[in-house]
Amino acid sequence: MSDAFVPPLLVSQLRHEARQGWEAGEFRRAGVGRGADRELRSEVRTDRILWLEVGALSGAQRALWERLEGVRLAVNRRLFLGLYELEAHFAVYPAGAYYRKHLDQFRGMGRRRLSCVLYLNHGWQPADGGALRIYTDAADTAAFVEVLPLHGRLVTFLSARFLHEVLPARRERFSITGWFRTR
Repeated sequence: MSDAFVPPLLVSQLRHEARQGWEAGEFRRAGVGRGADRELRSEVRTDRILWLEVGALSGAQRALWERLEGVRLAVNRRLFLGLYELEAHFAVYPAGAYYRKHLDQFRGMGRRRLSCVLYLNHGWQPADGGALRIYTDAADTAAFVEVLPLHGRLVTFLSARFLHEVLPARRERFSITGWFRTR
């Protein structure tokens, strides 16, 4: 976790872009699964997403991509994960929205290796809810850490290793969520 990974001005620019997309109706209900197995299941997740397209990134999005490329290279040097590419989307959790406990892997596919979340929320307080709860022991539901979605905070974790969930937000919550994948 890093609270200073991205300069505050860049975080604000990204938040502005997310807000514009949200207000323009560009976000879609998030689903679970992939391709023909994709389903909209409100008992599992109620957030909305807007995928970032590598060929159409804004200047602020490119600046974030470049910083995340540094993460990819450093992780590959130190942990030999074979990270190859990044996929990411903006996410918004309207008041009351959540995402129940899950892993960031599709069934039968193990390409997502490292999950990254950059939070875009000014003045977030614990009473606002919306914390990311990461379970540190899959066999013990009481073993977890909670991460508040503070402006500029970057959280990374192994996609297939850590069950996690987004607790219900009490106010609108913005982030960019991405996954480094292998070939």
